[in-house]
This record gives sequence, structure tokens and C-alpha cells, in this order.
Amino acid sequence: MSGFEIALIILAGGYVAGGAYDRIRKALVQRSKARERALAGPEPVCGCGHHLAYHDARDGLCYASVKPRGDSLEKTDGQERRCSCRRYAGPEPLATLYAPELTTSAHEDPDAGRAGELPSAR
Repeated sequence: MSGFEIALIILAGGYVAGGAYDRIRKALVQRSKARERALAGPEPVCGCGHHLAYHDARDGLCYASVKPRGDSLEKTDGQERRCSCRRYAGPEPLATLYAPELTTSAHEDPDAGRAGELPSAR
């Protein structure tokens, strides 16, 4: 084999390895993004397209402003109007709860949580 053939084989191998690396990296990035979307859960967006934050908690009315749509025959005045949604109809977010973390040392030994005390001799 001549030097040219060896160089050609090395370049072709680098090209193949680089393409494989790019495909693997792209697949890993897509997998991590899909995992993040799955863990995040659904966005609290109503059927009108507005977020839960735009809806009143008591009456459910939407307070977002909407630009009216017009076509070629109908002119709009350009004024923004309030959304006509009457109540929030999207996914309900889960309640956020606080629970203190249980540790194994505090669970096993009731005296472990007391600071500054020496263990009693038994």
C-alpha cells in the first residue's frame, strides 16, 4: 500500500467516525430533551391558548387581551379586546406540598437529632 492509500483510508475512517459521533450525540440530546419534557408535565394552558396565570382563580375568567382577527373583506380597528374564555379548562397543576426529609439516622436513633448532648451510658 502506498502512502496515498493509507492517508485515504485514515481520512475515510475519520469521516465515518465523525458522522457516527454526530448521530450518537444528536440522539442523546433528543433523548434528554424528551425526558425533560416528560418530567415537566403538561403546561397549564387553557383551550383559549392562554396560561393559567391569566385566569382568575374564583370565577375562571380569562383576563388576557386578544387582537381581533380580520380577513381581506373585514377591517379591524386594531384595538385589543379581552379574551372571551369564561373559565379555565386546561390541566390542573398539582398542589405543592412540603414534607420534611426523613433521614435514616434520625429514624433509627431517637437521640441522634439532639445537638450538644452526649449519648447516655446504658
